[in-house]
Amino acid sequence: MKRCRLAVAIASLILSTASIAEDQYKTYRAVHNSNVRAAPTTNSQKIGYLKEGSPVRVIGSAAGGNWHQVRLTSGQMGFVFGKLLEATNGEGTLEASEPSLKGGPTEAPEDAFAYIVWPNDGEIIPGGDFVVLFGLHGMGTAPAGVDKPFTGHHHLLIDTDLPPLDQPIPADDNHVHFGRGQTEYHLTLPRGEHTLQLLLGDANHIPHTPPVMSERITIMVP
Repeated sequence: MKRCRLAVAIASLILSTASIAEDQYKTYRAVHNSNVRAAPTTNSQKIGYLKEGSPVRVIGSAAGGNWHQVRLTSGQMGFVFGKLLEATNGEGTLEASEPSLKGGPTEAPEDAFAYIVWPNDGEIIPGGDFVVLFGLHGMGTAPAGVDKPFTGHHHLLIDTDLPPLDQPIPADDNHVHFGRGQTEYHLTLPRGEHTLQLLLGDANHIPHTPPVMSERITIMVP
């Protein structure tokens, strides 16, 4: 977990502050099936996946231009090795066909995203007793009620879709709040297939604009 946090910290430092001049708002496509990672290294946490031919918006570069920072259709941010993507020569942008998601009045950085450090998507967890580890890129954590710019606290969505993004996140068995700023959670789930997703909330438990979230992963308890 320390190694992953270090990788994310390094990524935030080496991320190019300059825009990709001509290609900033162009749609790219995946040349091959590609992993989307939390940091621009091949050993960082995998947070998403692009099938060959899938479109994706590239918004920046890192590691000397060898990696592209991308925004997935869900709003999730991550990194893809540059040679795995190609420009589509101005055929349009994801913003044109997929409007950016909006949350409440609290702003978040455009490149911020949450991710689940563990378990991985598709993980099989015998017994269903495990610890979920939270990751956050581009923002800091703060307890609920603390109104500090570019901070928030995690909410874990269990076996449910996203709630309304301009309203306070519900508090129930499917929407677990971490108002003290926690970054992990001991969870016990029954047998079957389950989904997990992180959604950051502001001081009042309302998602930011743009919403800061993770990909929704699926795990199995045999």
